[in-house]
Formats: sequence, structure tokens, C-alpha cells
Amino acid sequence: MSASTLDKSKKTVSSDTLNFLKNNVYNITDITRHNKLTEMLDRFSEEVTDEVFIIQNAKNKNAKGAFLDLDYFEELLANKEALDNALDELIEEAAIQRLNSKATLSLHDVFDEDDIDFNQLMKEIGD
Repeated sequence: MSASTLDKSKKTVSSDTLNFLKNNVYNITDITRHNKLTEMLDRFSEEVTDEVFIIQNAKNKNAKGAFLDLDYFEELLANKEALDNALDELIEEAAIQRLNSKATLSLHDVFDEDDIDFNQLMKEIGD
């Protein structure tokens, strides 16, 4: 492996990252054996905060979740919904603008892309 390959795959770790891991990542046993859950909820009761806690099961690497302020989560969802709606409107506007336009690509050119397998598509249509 060359030095340039190593540099590209290397992830940087900052003191902020380490502080987050140290202060905001807990195993489920930490939560159940101590008053950590109460401490977290108390932090959320003071004001809306973007603070996030990660809770994981040490016995199951895939069992993890985020614990965050409900008001902040609602704000994130509202922003996501607004973004989704804006993107839908842009796509709809582009489709309306192209509605009566003549197609400039042949069907072969469309299916020539790597992400569409014409033979597989025809097989699935037949099934």
C-alpha cells in the first residue's frame, strides 16, 4: 500500500471527536446501572439542545441508537420534510417543463447506462 493510498483512507480524529465519544457514548449497562438516563433527561429539560447521546449494546455491535431532545428531533424532522417537499417541487417543475419536449436520447442510449440492465428489466417484466 502506497503512502498516498494510506493518506486517502486515513480518517482524522479531533479532540472534539474524542470528547464526544468520551462524554456521549454509553453502553446499555452504563445506563441501567447508573443514573445516566436521568442525567440525560435533565439536560434536555433545561432548553432545546442539539446534544446527542449514543447508546449501544456491547454484546451486539449493530444494536445502537441515538438519544436526543424531543424538541430538537421535531425540528430536524420538520427541516427534513421541508427539504423533501422542496426537492419534490423541483422535480415536478422539471418534469412539467419537459412534458412536451421531444426525447433526445434513444432507448438504447438510456439502457446503455451501467445502472440499468435491459435484459434483466425485460426478464422481470416477463415474470
